[in-house]
Amino acid sequence: MYKSYIYEDIENKLEEFQELDKNFFLDKEGMYYTIENKNEIIAYILLEKNENDYKLKRIFVRKDERFKSYGTKLLLFIINKKIKKGNLIVGKENSISDFLIKIGFKKKEDGEFVIEDVENKDFRKKEGQKTVIASIFWNIILATTKIGFGYIGKSRALLADGFNSLSDVVTSSGILLGIHFSNIPEDESHPFGHEKIESVIGVIMGIFMILTAFELGKGGVEILFSGEKREVPEMLTVYFALFSSFVKYFMYKQKIRVGLETENSALIADAKDSRNDIFASLGVVLGILLSIYVNPIFDLIISILVAVLIFKEGVSVILETTDIILDKQDMEFIEEIKKYIYENTDIKNVHDIMMRKSGDKIFLELHIRVPKDMSVYNAHKISDDLENSIKEDFPLVKNVIIHLDCLLN
Repeated sequence: MYKSYIYEDIENKLEEFQELDKNFFLDKEGMYYTIENKNEIIAYILLEKNENDYKLKRIFVRKDERFKSYGTKLLLFIINKKIKKGNLIVGKENSISDFLIKIGFKKKEDGEFVIEDVENKDFRKKEGQKTVIASIFWNIILATTKIGFGYIGKSRALLADGFNSLSDVVTSSGILLGIHFSNIPEDESHPFGHEKIESVIGVIMGIFMILTAFELGKGGVEILFSGEKREVPEMLTVYFALFSSFVKYFMYKQKIRVGLETENSALIADAKDSRNDIFASLGVVLGILLSIYVNPIFDLIISILVAVLIFKEGVSVILETTDIILDKQDMEFIEEIKKYIYENTDIKNVHDIMMRKSGDKIFLELHIRVPKDMSVYNAHKISDDLENSIKEDFPLVKNVIIHLDCLLN
């Protein structure tokens, strides 16, 4: 759990800090930040502000807890949550230069280490946009070639797979719009932000996919039962279906990597869709080959199956996004929050935890009980420290509202 202290607070815990660190010193102008487990200090940082710059005067991790990334976590906490703008500077004399460089500090000519213009930059947005734009580009190429050569090569299966790639263009465009609009800062009219627009776009995309699937499937079924002569696909259509499966494989690898690194659920879902498309394209290859060497009906059957696959994906997108709109509770996540609080704090009672999602962001509400004779200041500080800790260790949590109840005798 992350906690912040002012000078007066440190005076009350002075012995504990001195016992932890024999070189500990009080700084009236300093800001102290700690990682604690049930009020037992594991690591602390002393930070001093000088106009727009911040100087890291001391970082200390308890000896038996070193090499467990506590120093890294604490530094990232103050960089992401406490420092908005300015330079973060570390003096010349230190024994942790390798650690500082690993975190992202740069060594200046005068020997100081610095992170310039510290801001909680939105790497998630940038990486997500790059990946989605690449996805749109390749899906346009795949859709154009498969629809064109499906028509020229007389393969309804390849034609259907082309429309599947076209639906992926729409899906990726929706994700791109979602990333853009959901990153618009909250304002007076939208105090909770704009992330929910991702869900609205998701529903629209799902409806589009269902309509596309219906038209494809309807055409295939009509031909299947019409009794008209079925054309044998050209061999060249096989190569375009194989090309599609290879491209989709590399798209899947890129999307899942960036999605996991940035914890972008929309991108992870899109990656799984690309993985399904690999098998769809391989199915098209099989259908075309069976049509050429066995019976043309297989190409038609595969085209109907691809339409069913698009329909299934459209329904899945609508169900997932409506769950977010309707604030469906993720009980596994709620239990994880409860476990985190009990394991890292002295809070004895946590109850009435509720959550709602807006895009990939989570808004939490919870109640905790504190002793009835505790001062408002101390109770408020416990609440603030818990909120900051949850937001730091659960990056998708955007806001936490904590209601204070008193412990009953």
